[in-house]
Amino acid sequence: MPTFEARVALATTAETLFDFIVRPANLLEIMPSSTPLEVIDGPERLELGSELIVDLDGFGPTQRLAYEVTAFAEPRTFTETMVTGPLGAWAHCRTLVPTDGMVELIEEITFEPPGGLAGLMLTASRIQESLESSFAHRHRRLREILEAE
Repeated sequence: MPTFEARVALATTAETLFDFIVRPANLLEIMPSSTPLEVIDGPERLELGSELIVDLDGFGPTQRLAYEVTAFAEPRTFTETMVTGPLGAWAHCRTLVPTDGMVELIEEITFEPPGGLAGLMLTASRIQESLESSFAHRHRRLREILEAE
């Protein structure tokens, strides 16, 4: 299964960063405008077993995705696993590692492109390119928001 990893070191605490990233409303503040996201249903703050439903634009028609939080250890790590959506599989693990007054956010995504005709257009390399661009933007926004405090 293809894997994508992105890292960013932030001048904040693990507790502050974790609290920010487990709140689905904050996704709207860090997502690039080229991939608009709408939270359809979900809790104010994620925890183990939480379900999150979003609509995502960016690859043709709007896609509805449903995720479940399948691992959760505050304030160090959590994983969202796609339950329904256009891809064959998707799991997004976030791990926070405090070091010398900073915290490193390590984001690892394992995924499987869709099958059928959609898979001809939405290949693993195209997904990787989109993730690289999206996470560069997301990490810039995290720095702007959390390091400004």
